[in-house]
Amino acid sequence: MIRISIHILFYILIICFFSSCNRETKETIDITNKVFPNGKHYTIEKTNKETTSIGIFSKHNYGTHHSFSYKLSIDPGSIHWNGGSGEPKHIIFCKDTTYIHYLKKKSIELAQTDSLKTNTEYTYKVQDVFEKHIDKRYFFNLFGDDYWVEILPEEYASIKNSCGEFLISNDNELSL
Repeated sequence: MIRISIHILFYILIICFFSSCNRETKETIDITNKVFPNGKHYTIEKTNKETTSIGIFSKHNYGTHHSFSYKLSIDPGSIHWNGGSGEPKHIIFCKDTTYIHYLKKKSIELAQTDSLKTNTEYTYKVQDVFEKHIDKRYFFNLFGDDYWVEILPEEYASIKNSCGEFLISNDNELSL
């Protein structure tokens, strides 16, 4: 009995040893500086990550995973937006408030149950997101807080009609 379990353990270790992978991650950061037609400066920082899994002994490529993140700064030091995996598309400057429209990839979990087991699959959907900048900073922006809150598409559309919208340049990683 012990002899069989030692052999099984040995085979499991050999399989794990030969199926092990090295992960190699390449990260590139692209920074773009531009000016909106209203004279406000903005900086977009896009970080791309490519992670590749390569077998230690087989040297087989078991797959590459791509991810990205965006950061936007307007009149550097004034307004910051860290959208993560959201891609900024449009911005509105209206009175003392800034609005942003971006696309975000949303994961949707689909559970399929049959008589024996439950399989979970994920699909991805790109969705429109609209946010408003709330600035409660004071005394030369040293104290207080600023943050972004999500708003309804209808509110964004009405603001867009009254204040005008600017296109934010990007590489269209996401689209509807």
